[in-house]
Amino acid sequence: MVGKNLFQSYFDSHFQTKEDVYEWIAEHTSQQRLTVIDQFEEREKAGSFLIAEHVVLPHIESEEVEESQIMMFRLAKPFDWDQESTDVQLIIALVLKKDEEIGTKKKISLFMRSLADEAFIDELLHAEETTFHQKIIQFQEERS
Repeated sequence: MVGKNLFQSYFDSHFQTKEDVYEWIAEHTSQQRLTVIDQFEEREKAGSFLIAEHVVLPHIESEEVEESQIMMFRLAKPFDWDQESTDVQLIIALVLKKDEEIGTKKKISLFMRSLADEAFIDELLHAEETTFHQKIIQFQEERS
């Protein structure tokens, strides 16, 4: 893992299902693990998390989250998230603390806009481990 507060990056992650992902995120962001898992599942019912081929963006805003975070996981082995999101290789999870301060929301907003850049997504999908972490750190430093 490499990261500074808001941004966390994990390379060669060994998740096998979206439930594994939700469980891990909930354990690392809240004392109310089951509530956070339920919130991810409820949010997913509202629409697909697929944002690009091989990339999903699970996200919630919750009173149960202790600290807002953007977590990026490059998977060791792709898996099918759901019927629409197959062969997922990159998971970008956003957990937003309810009533987060404006400065943090602006950083998150800037990052979310960067995800519209296909080249940035492609770099994250294909980067080697050191480069993957450096891209995240560089993005964070450029916008601090």
